[in-house]
Amino acid sequence: MSIPKMLSAGGGPAPRHRSVDIVDLGEPLKQDVVQVVLLPGLSKPRRNRLSKAKNLSEKELEVLRWARAGKTVWEISVIRNVSEATVKFHLRNIYHKLGVSNRAHAVGEAVNRGLV
Repeated sequence: MSIPKMLSAGGGPAPRHRSVDIVDLGEPLKQDVVQVVLLPGLSKPRRNRLSKAKNLSEKELEVLRWARAGKTVWEISVIRNVSEATVKFHLRNIYHKLGVSNRAHAVGEAVNRGLV
């Protein structure tokens, strides 16, 4: 039987949406739902970003802590006795490792992950 025939075999229009309570599913089906629906939410790139976050250097963590405290690039450079370019270099590395694009997001991600 073709798919269109199977869809129309019910007599009326097929419901567009039907919610299913996961509690009503049997245990094997629950595991399938977790494998197919929930786990793909943690895609491989996301898992890689989480593991990369562990590789922040001590200098990057220090810059991140000062950024969390609201310090500017210039203030961090004075505190650490390095150039502003060095602070910006560390910030770019932090953004890359955390998979973010700005300071606010980097600080938020670091807090969420318990890095600072």
